[in-house]
Amino acid sequence: MATMHDKRQARLETRLRLEDKRLIEAAAAAEGLSLSDFVLMAAKHHAQDVLVRQQRIQLSDDVSRHFVALLSDETPLQSNGLREAMLRREALIESEN
Repeated sequence: MATMHDKRQARLETRLRLEDKRLIEAAAAAEGLSLSDFVLMAAKHHAQDVLVRQQRIQLSDDVSRHFVALLSDETPLQSNGLREAMLRREALIESEN
């Protein structure tokens, strides 16, 4: 069975106020965790939340409605380059038949 201590190879140190340390120690004890395990778990959870928030795109209501309208619009948006590529593809397929 793997524990949180398996394969730990790096060390992280920090300075903090005594009252902050006491608070964290009390919370770790309440969870039945060592101080190291509690701090690591909390830091990892927060790090994952931060990275998820950075990857999420948040739109205003107006922009969101405009985006959904564009997705709902069945009118194909084609550039001249795309149109020309489609014509070349069709010609190539016809020449192979």
